[in-house]
Amino acid sequence: MNPRLGRLNPSILTRIVALVAATLLLALGAMMLVAFRGPPPHSRPMMLGEAAALLQGAAAPAGSWTVARYRSDPAPLAEPGQMEDRRAAAQVATLLGARPADVRLVRELPPMRMADPDRKAWPVPGSGPSFGPDGTMLHRAFLLARRTADGWQVVQARQGANGRWYAITLSLMAGIFILLLLPAYWVARRITQPIRRLADGAATERPERADPLPLTGPPEVRAVGAAYNHMRARIADYLNERTAMLVAIAHDLRTPMTRLSFRLEALPDGPRAKAQADVQEMRAMVTDLLDFMRGQGEGAAQVRVDLSAIVETLADDLADMGQDVAVTHSSRAVVRGDAVALRRCIANLVENAVRYGGSARIAMTVTNGRVTVAVEDDGPGVPDAAIERLCEPFYRGEASRNRETGGVGLGLSIARRIADGHGGTLAFANRAGASNPSGLRASITLPLDR
Repeated sequence: MNPRLGRLNPSILTRIVALVAATLLLALGAMMLVAFRGPPPHSRPMMLGEAAALLQGAAAPAGSWTVARYRSDPAPLAEPGQMEDRRAAAQVATLLGARPADVRLVRELPPMRMADPDRKAWPVPGSGPSFGPDGTMLHRAFLLARRTADGWQVVQARQGANGRWYAITLSLMAGIFILLLLPAYWVARRITQPIRRLADGAATERPERADPLPLTGPPEVRAVGAAYNHMRARIADYLNERTAMLVAIAHDLRTPMTRLSFRLEALPDGPRAKAQADVQEMRAMVTDLLDFMRGQGEGAAQVRVDLSAIVETLADDLADMGQDVAVTHSSRAVVRGDAVALRRCIANLVENAVRYGGSARIAMTVTNGRVTVAVEDDGPGVPDAAIERLCEPFYRGEASRNRETGGVGLGLSIARRIADGHGGTLAFANRAGASNPSGLRASITLPLDR
């Protein structure tokens, strides 16, 4: 596929609206071609009395007429495409009180096959002085001249385009375009709305927990929605079965481990201590696995929780146990969630900092309706390529798989699940960059409860 075409991939809504808009534009373009290629309606004509007044210095009448005045020594003559209208000139002379020979009126010939607006038909050209209009109205362009003692006083008038007609026509076409495009947009949006709802449902963090999509829209869209709901239900059943199986296995392992612990008492002191350490490690792994799998199920009821109290109490408890944990900055923040789960989430971050960095410094800040709990350590940091994998189940940044230097690899996975379940985010970053790291910063951000 062409990469350029891949970038130009509009939505179905955009394509439908563009198709309707292009169709309307083509239709309106054809209408404009027919309308504007033909002669527009005439503007207001000029009466002979108004033309005579121009020779007496009057202003041009209202409308689209432009008037130019000048003097000429020779008498104006008709040019090709023009005609001298003696009958109308005689009427103007009567209005001015002048001799007919002292007034001349030259006007344009009408277009071929077009009737003159002043007469039902034109005589044949060259049939005598009766050739011309009846002289009551003047259209398009004309030249009116009167003989004076200094020569000929000439008034040249031209009728401009009918701007008002063009404005009204374009306005009506634009109005028709908008009126037809709005219903088209509404219909296209109704068609694509179920598709958008399907995309939003598929993009949720845990689609198996989301409500089934409503089956609306065209039959094809309803069929896709029904298939998605069926797939979501099957995924939910599969995850529930897997969770139940793993929880049952982990739970059943506790019984043989308890019996094994009793049998270890008969061993000598040296081997017994090592064997009991291995059993204790297995118990810790089973406990972590149970916590991880239970975190995928429905959580407890969410209530208002003072997050600052949880952080300070946790830091005090760990400090009493001899761990280097302190709160450097605290702000009162009330969130909505499960207090036990939130404590477990922050405890996992703090214990991870103490295990790999030797110490943990906790800071709470509140900005823009969200609270951020940052846990920093003084350890070696994490390579940038490994930061994105820290929350993967069973992934350990320390690759020796030794329980003395690391856990099972589920603590941060559990922390991220808890953060996601409370509408928050969990992020990691080296404190001084990848080139010279001086510790890791783990930040959990949660929305405040207003």
